[in-house]
Amino acid sequence: RLNKEGFKADQDIEPKLTTTVLQQLEDTSGEVSGLAVKCLAPLVKKVGEDSVVEMTNILCDKLLNGKDQHRDTASIALKTIIAEVTTTTLAEKILVSLAPQLIKGATAGKSAEVKCECLDILGDVLHRFGNLITKDHDCMLTALLSQLSSNQASVRKKSISCIASLAACLSDDLLAKATFEVVQLLKNRSAKSEIARTNIQMIGALSRSVGYRFGPHLAEVVPLLINYCTSASENDEELCEYSLQALESFMLRCPRDISPYCESILNLALEYISYDPNFTDSMEEDTDDEAQDEEDDEYLIDALTVIDKCYLFT
Repeated sequence: RLNKEGFKADQDIEPKLTTTVLQQLEDTSGEVSGLAVKCLAPLVKKVGEDSVVEMTNILCDKLLNGKDQHRDTASIALKTIIAEVTTTTLAEKILVSLAPQLIKGATAGKSAEVKCECLDILGDVLHRFGNLITKDHDCMLTALLSQLSSNQASVRKKSISCIASLAACLSDDLLAKATFEVVQLLKNRSAKSEIARTNIQMIGALSRSVGYRFGPHLAEVVPLLINYCTSASENDEELCEYSLQALESFMLRCPRDISPYCESILNLALEYISYDPNFTDSMEEDTDDEAQDEEDDEYLIDALTVIDKCYLFT
């Protein structure tokens, strides 16, 4: 009945309907709980906004404080509801309570699993409705940046994605704050290598999210990344890879601002284009690997093409 075009729950049926669907989400049968999740999408369109807000609050509470076996279902249910919200008024009503709860869940003393679920949902919220909660951007940014130093790799990864979604709707001042904070962390060369890799990934994600708006920050960021590349140990190939990916993003999205650094990036690219981490001096190794040579040539052509485009803006 929920999918029928003319169906609309009246005031008497509405609370019973929402309560029943939410209860079935906790059914021990995966088939039943799965069907209940499917009911949420049409239900959001058939009940009043206050009922939708109440459902999101109940589900968020289950996510943060409920039993472990119900957490995944609550998370999927919340994502389903958020995906079905189509009006600004409903989104604003939901975000009043949902956004602070998700931030709390992502940063408080919760398990890594709860933090990751909260960050996942918050990323969806920011991607769709980030521009509706500008007054919360500053506190959100501060909270999320703190998770880049988490001991859990999964939390750091989700935080990068979430901050990138937030960055797309940040003011220039808050974008500068985000960049400054990450750069300060990168300047701490005594930090663990996995934390350095996370922060380099964060810089690249910011660039990909905001595009040309990242241009004013290149003067401080580019030399830092080049230095990380040139001073990295042979055992830390990922750090170099993430640095090069970030530099590539700068060239693609900020061609005018990156032009003063094109020569340095070109030299770095040429140095690493010939680097083979699997190379050995053993006579048993086949050094005439034509396939590898062709692959290197393709990478070189791609690198030169991007850098050549940047030189057009000089």
